[in-house]
Amino acid sequence: MFEWLSSREPLLVYTFLLFNALFESLFPPYPSDAFVLVFAFIAGQGHYSPYVVFTCTVVGSIAGIMIIYTIGKNRGNELVQFFSKSFLGKFFPLRLIERAKQKFTKRGDFIIILNRFLPGMRAPICFAAGLVKIKSKTVFLYSFISVIIWNLFLVIVGFSVGASWQEASHFLREYNVIVLCILIAMLVIFTLLYFTKRKR
Repeated sequence: MFEWLSSREPLLVYTFLLFNALFESLFPPYPSDAFVLVFAFIAGQGHYSPYVVFTCTVVGSIAGIMIIYTIGKNRGNELVQFFSKSFLGKFFPLRLIERAKQKFTKRGDFIIILNRFLPGMRAPICFAAGLVKIKSKTVFLYSFISVIIWNLFLVIVGFSVGASWQEASHFLREYNVIVLCILIAMLVIFTLLYFTKRKR
C-alpha cells in the first residue's frame, strides 16, 4: 500500500487529504486520522511535503467544522424536532436536549477547544455549537486552535516514526479506544443519574 501511495501524483494526494479531513467532520466515524498518519509517514520518507500535508488537513478540517456548524445554526432546531418525534426521541427527549443546550451555552468554548481530541464526538460538538448560536468567529478560532494542535501532533508522529509505522498505528488505535471507553462510561453514568433522578 505504501509503495502504491508513494507513486501517486502529489497534487492528487494533497487534494485527497483536504477532502479526507472534510469528510471526517461530515460523516463520522470516517477514519481521517489514519490517512493523515499514513501520508505523514510517507512524507517522512521524502515523497511528499509534510508542510503541505499539514496545511491540507487543517483546511479540510476547518471547512468541515464550519459546514456542520452552519447546518446546526440554520437548521438545528428543525432537525432536533424531527429526531425527537422519531424512535430516537425515546433515547433523547426534548427536555434532556434543552438541558444539554444550556450546559453547552455555558461551557461551549472549552468544549470546542477539546473538539479534535474526542473521536466520535467531533461532528456533534460542531452541530451543538451552531444549535446554541455560539458566534461563528468564536467557533472558527477555537476550532482552528484545536485542529492545529491535533493535526500537528499527527503529522509529527507519522513523519518521525520512520520505519516504525506499526508504533504510530498502534498508538492511534489505543488512544481512540481509551477515549471512546471514557465517553461510553460517562454516558452510562449520566444515563443512570438521569433515570435515578427521574424515578425520585
